Amino acid sequence: MNQPAEYKTRINYSKTRQARYISHLDTIDIISKALRRLQLHYAVTQGCHIRPKISFGPPLPLGHASYCEYFVITLLQQPDAESLKTALNRELPQGMEVISLEFPWIDKKSGAAGEQVNYRLHFSSRQTADLARTWLLNPETAFQGMRKGETRSYAIGKAVQKAELVEADSDWELQAEFVQGLADVPSVSKIVTALAEYLGASRDDFYLLERIALQEI
Repeated sequence: MNQPAEYKTRINYSKTRQARYISHLDTIDIISKALRRLQLHYAVTQGCHIRPKISFGPPLPLGHASYCEYFVITLLQQPDAESLKTALNRELPQGMEVISLEFPWIDKKSGAAGEQVNYRLHFSSRQTADLARTWLLNPETAFQGMRKGETRSYAIGKAVQKAELVEADSDWELQAEFVQGLADVPSVSKIVTALAEYLGASRDDFYLLERIALQEI
């Protein structure tokens, strides 16, 4: 019996505004329901628990905006990129928007566990932005965070590759490059949580965090 043709497609989307407060699991549920409503023909897994052949990118921490989220789905018919993009955007809530489709998608698995992640950190005060930059770029900066219900000590180490201060309209941006997913390297989420605590009374000057690029290393 001939197997139907499969078309692996990567769908890139953004999560901004109020959608940045939607959890990763809820995001998966929203997208899965949107795909079902469109009645797309997609491949499913074999075995007792049949589900769509779909995989999602690394979870986005709650409260972080992002312009580089994605999922990969295996379709049973060749997609029309613009039509599918338009149809999906009609089904998604405000703040979630399909940016582009990549077809055919070929996984570029490197075998590495880590990722390089680029962020923009927005501040309303130059002084607070400078303070944050100094804290981030010091490899000896230490802080505590929770892991599996236990308090653990972390150091910035090589987690922050760079942090450049840029004036943007009426605020200030730190354009920062992080590495995460490696042994003994704290995640971006843990780092920015510790940064907010370090800033103390000035933390309100740090008002937005955007993930703008992500790639395996």
